[in-house]
Amino acid sequence: MNPYTRDVFDEVAADDDLSVAKRFVKASKAQEAWAATPARERLACVSRFADALRSNADEIAATLTDEMGKPTTQAKAEVLAASRRVSALSAIVESEVLSSAEPRSASRGNTVVERVQLEPVGVVAHISAWNYPHLLAASVCAPALALGNAVLHKPSEKTPLSGALTARLLHESGVPEGVFQVAQGDGDVGRALCSLRGLGAVAFTGSRGNGGKALRATYAAAADANPRFFPALPRTAFELGGKDAVYVRADVEDVPAAARSIAGGKFYNAGQGCCAPERIYVHESIADGFVDAFVAEAAKLQLGDPTLRTTTLGPLALASAPVRVEKQVREAEESGAFRMAFRGKAPSDSFFPPTVLVGVGAKAGSPREFSLTRDETFGPAVAIVVVRDDATALEQMADSDYGLTASVYSSDGEFAERALKSLNVGTGYVNSCNHVSVNLPWGGRGESGHGATLGIEGVRMFTKVKSTYAVATN
Repeated sequence: MNPYTRDVFDEVAADDDLSVAKRFVKASKAQEAWAATPARERLACVSRFADALRSNADEIAATLTDEMGKPTTQAKAEVLAASRRVSALSAIVESEVLSSAEPRSASRGNTVVERVQLEPVGVVAHISAWNYPHLLAASVCAPALALGNAVLHKPSEKTPLSGALTARLLHESGVPEGVFQVAQGDGDVGRALCSLRGLGAVAFTGSRGNGGKALRATYAAAADANPRFFPALPRTAFELGGKDAVYVRADVEDVPAAARSIAGGKFYNAGQGCCAPERIYVHESIADGFVDAFVAEAAKLQLGDPTLRTTTLGPLALASAPVRVEKQVREAEESGAFRMAFRGKAPSDSFFPPTVLVGVGAKAGSPREFSLTRDETFGPAVAIVVVRDDATALEQMADSDYGLTASVYSSDGEFAERALKSLNVGTGYVNSCNHVSVNLPWGGRGESGHGATLGIEGVRMFTKVKSTYAVATN
């Protein structure tokens, strides 16, 4: 369904338990031959996939805009970023694979050689999300395939055509059809994937509720596969969203620039980002100037037809989302703890207008009191809370069950580092927010999940180690 027009424009056949099981058998058989393929040939296929993403960016972006309403300029930016991510992860894999069989140490006289080799884990199940389908596919599928694994990829039921395009381009790039397969469907198909016995790894991006169901299915299947001994647990990386907090300290040198940076992170993709700022804490000495600058940025957003290049904030992907976000906003405002600083105009009920609320009084400083500061919003509404000192800001930032990212804007880098170290999050930002680096592991803590993709640490998730200790006989 197109979230802008609300029209159904295509249908995709869904998988079921039986078809998922058949895909797994096919993938398991194909993976053996794929793992035996020289690493440079596998890397060449993945490299061609990166090129295909770039050369087909307009087609892929148009499909993404149709499926989830992302403005066309942002959709194309995602596809091009996915191409770059595939190339960057391939480079990490290349350095890991080509160096993994090199001697780690040798005794005097070279009579003993120790090696550590990295081997593929087997079949990887990837359950993806609709908000950044191509970047998420790049994060998991590129390194997993390059390392010799097979992948069963389930795109969100909101973006099935994007998943089908990924498969088409990978197959055209030389990846065998059995090695990369798409399983289409909703959460039941995801749980069927996780319930497969013998998976090597499971990567999941989605909601906390669905993630919990998928993780329980994964562990139950692993235990059932070998109940008498240790379960054959697959490697897991589950990213389950966040309620990301930002602190703007009194010593910020350029308040408008900080507001511009945070507003960009908040409203990009209509706020539908796992690490988009959702709680902003601002020191009282600069609060008025920050709020004015932030509101000015929100007022610049252009809502409308996502196929137009002038549109910067599109419809929400889920038809139910505007009602959910409105409920959060109304509760906070009616409590008297927040005042409405800005609310834009929505062209239709498919949109939610950019909305800025400012906390007033001590009650606004209790994050767990309000859904707006406690629960994931995943939309273009945000709470700004004024605080009197650093300690108050950090205390309120830490008061959350989520732990994906946190940001500190300050001219004192040492303070920012100390502050982020005190917070139980997977990624900390200094004078930045809502940015994912391919060089760093990406994952959360607490209710935001566990494990990581990206970086060397994330690439190694799709490998298992084998050590060899060789003694010369002559």
